[in-house]
Amino acid sequence: MPPAKPASSADLAAVIARVAPDVLALLGDGVPRTEAAIVAALADRHARDDVRLTVMRLDVVGRLDLQGSRYTLPVAEAEQG
Repeated sequence: MPPAKPASSADLAAVIARVAPDVLALLGDGVPRTEAAIVAALADRHARDDVRLTVMRLDVVGRLDLQGSRYTLPVAEAEQG
């Protein structure tokens, strides 16, 4: 049975708070990745929709850079490590 979709803003925030550290850690090696590659890499830990939602949110708030079709950490964040 697929996981339930977040029902409220608090649920959505909880999903993002749970998944974001793994997305940021994955991209911390500096290798640009497509959304599909990020979803595939985290498939054993998080639901596909949760990862996609988190990637989208991190991009909108400036925690990820989209270059072409690949995501990376912004230069300042990547340097902080």
